[in-house]
Amino acid sequence: MLRLREFFDRSYPRLVERLERLGVPRRWPPLLIVGVVAATLSVVLAAVVWVTGRSGSDESPIAILPVAAVKDGAAVANAESAQLRSTTMVTQNRWAAGWADCTSGPSCRYAAVIDRDGVKATAPEWPVPYVTLRAGDEAIAVAPPREGTLTGDATMLFRLTYDGPVTSRLRYLLPTRTFHSGEILTDKIVPGRIVVVNPQEWTVRMLDTQGTRSPVCDTTGRCWMLAGIGRTDIVWTDDGGATWDSEPLDGKNQRGRLAVSPDGRTLITTAVTIGDAGETIATMRISTDRGLNWATVRGAPWTLSAGPVAFDDGTAIVLGGRAGNPAPQLYKLKDGVAQPDPSTRGMFAGLAGDAQLLYGAEVSQRRATRLAVSTDRGTTWTKFTPR
Repeated sequence: MLRLREFFDRSYPRLVERLERLGVPRRWPPLLIVGVVAATLSVVLAAVVWVTGRSGSDESPIAILPVAAVKDGAAVANAESAQLRSTTMVTQNRWAAGWADCTSGPSCRYAAVIDRDGVKATAPEWPVPYVTLRAGDEAIAVAPPREGTLTGDATMLFRLTYDGPVTSRLRYLLPTRTFHSGEILTDKIVPGRIVVVNPQEWTVRMLDTQGTRSPVCDTTGRCWMLAGIGRTDIVWTDDGGATWDSEPLDGKNQRGRLAVSPDGRTLITTAVTIGDAGETIATMRISTDRGLNWATVRGAPWTLSAGPVAFDDGTAIVLGGRAGNPAPQLYKLKDGVAQPDPSTRGMFAGLAGDAQLLYGAEVSQRRATRLAVSTDRGTTWTKFTPR
């Protein structure tokens, strides 16, 4: 049934949209949609035969136009000078990687590669960087609008199904205050705003909420994010945004990141300041009881490169550097103390994942071209090029 719905979304987007306007939701079973279409066509054909006496037409059928005129992105992803911009891994053989080529023309070009159980596909070339996201048990790539806001310009979704790659325009919906299970919250598509992506219904919309950055949903259904103007508050909802709770974290700093472990018990917030050295850490705090109590992390790195990544047992891992030695290295956090791992200095340009699968872009010749993957919380690593 899901494949039939994907067929309708991919092959007959205008028809599905018109049916939605007539009150037939996209989530209705495809066979029911087929019945509606068949009944409608029967009435139309009967009227044509009755009025004209003809059972056919001499005119050619209406062609379904592609969603956009786009170029093949393989040349971007495979360029010798290409470098990784974003990565999302669900498993070691289900991932999405965004690539950039900024040397073969007057402006940068972007593409994305998706792997699904050993089968790969490349997204079309796009003028702005792809955003890679996790959608359930698959990795997807979203091409944001060029204006940086959800107004007018196309937002494209690229995914790889068992039937092959699918590229489709995401339909804009009106802003909302609530969201549903299975929808994706992200602050990467529109700067400074939370966006809701529904990969099943191919829609995207703004989320009108007090939170503006670092949205994370744990396995209990609670969703967390940071908010505040001139300050930082942590906010959370257990009912899809219908109601929110909040707690002040920093009364002077509105910049920072939030990490939440899968079960929601371990929370880490990092307040940063922007300067010549990049993002320097003002404070790093940790909670191991779902935000009831907080403690300041001792020995935190001076600069923040990526992360943190929080684990359910109250530990975490963060990528950062010391004062006077900005080359990033991994710091392992346990019992509220961060300890550096000198063997990883200068190795990574990013960090994400969980206790089962930790990954980060590896820097080679000043470019990020490979992924380093660990299944033992950063003790050992394997590497590969995601294209």
